[in-house]
Amino acid sequence: MGWDRVIGQERIKELLKRSIAGKTIAHAYLLYGAEGVGKDALAIEFARVLNCVRGGAEACGECPSCKKVDVLQHPNIQLIFSLPVGKSEKSGDDPIDVLTQEQVETVREQIRLKAENPYHRIEIPKSNFIKINSVRNLRREAALSGFEGGKKIFIVSNAEMMNAEASNSLLKTLEEPPPETVLILTSSQKEQLLSTIVSRCQLVQFDPLSEEEISKALVARLNAEPEQAALAARLSYGSYTRACEMLSVDMVTERQSVVQFLRLVLGSQKIPLSLEIERMSASGDRSAVERWLKLLQVWLRDALVLREQGEAGLMNVDHAKDLKSFVQKFPHADLIAALGRVEDSIALVDKNVYLPLVLTNLVFDLKEAIVLQE
Repeated sequence: MGWDRVIGQERIKELLKRSIAGKTIAHAYLLYGAEGVGKDALAIEFARVLNCVRGGAEACGECPSCKKVDVLQHPNIQLIFSLPVGKSEKSGDDPIDVLTQEQVETVREQIRLKAENPYHRIEIPKSNFIKINSVRNLRREAALSGFEGGKKIFIVSNAEMMNAEASNSLLKTLEEPPPETVLILTSSQKEQLLSTIVSRCQLVQFDPLSEEEISKALVARLNAEPEQAALAARLSYGSYTRACEMLSVDMVTERQSVVQFLRLVLGSQKIPLSLEIERMSASGDRSAVERWLKLLQVWLRDALVLREQGEAGLMNVDHAKDLKSFVQKFPHADLIAALGRVEDSIALVDKNVYLPLVLTNLVFDLKEAIVLQE
């Protein structure tokens, strides 16, 4: 498959191919863009190419090195991501060895899933940031000679999750990069990284994927029905990961629940709204709540598009009637602020904030942005 493992992003693929062919590979890259557009996937494929025994700008997929990358078990390639803090973990401890056996098994399973699907988002309970011990381990490994030919590659996934200590530690490696070592940082929130880190990386901005690219990938990779794939692609905001999440649920029901929630928020019945918040929070499934919030975000975005530009460009085209009714009833709603409040709520869900509190606060914020503007 080679570079075809990465959906779209042809401009970036060509850029990296040229750097390989011209032997102008940077010591550090920052791949940034929206979540789910292929940053990690491309980082892994780039690492595969740089370690392929046959050389060249395309990995063969058959040599022992490529086979090891297939399962993310190549000694020259390390993936760094958020991990739980171990009990009594001290400075300099191995970031994995300090975890419980159950946590270690979870990490292994997440790496297996990432190997099967490079678009998989690694999620480990109680992993709120990238630890300094993970970065210190990176620095130790980078200083050692490679186990095999090729280059040593360190992929820091969601690099914005580094805490202050980890960021400063990584900066030292970026300032004095070891030979034959490439650091690849990926981020969907570049602005949260230290400016000194950003300035020492070659910046590579990723584009949102087209609906056609996402739809074709869903059909080819997940055997999705074409109509369902097209709908998921339309609602995905250019993110393959988000489109996959959409396929895993009843999108008709979920989107209708968004409309019902807004009706309750903008109405005067407090008890039904409280019951709805309780229902949404009951399972404790943060991924489901985050997915639902993103659907709400798409719906509010459509309301803004409809008000400013008309029906062209709507994602929820089958909800046009409800959207028109909303816009007519709240013509002065501050939809930009409302979208920002939803984005803030998504961030709080990611940070393990108490779900009923997140949703309750969102209710007040949406009322302020939509109702009180009238």
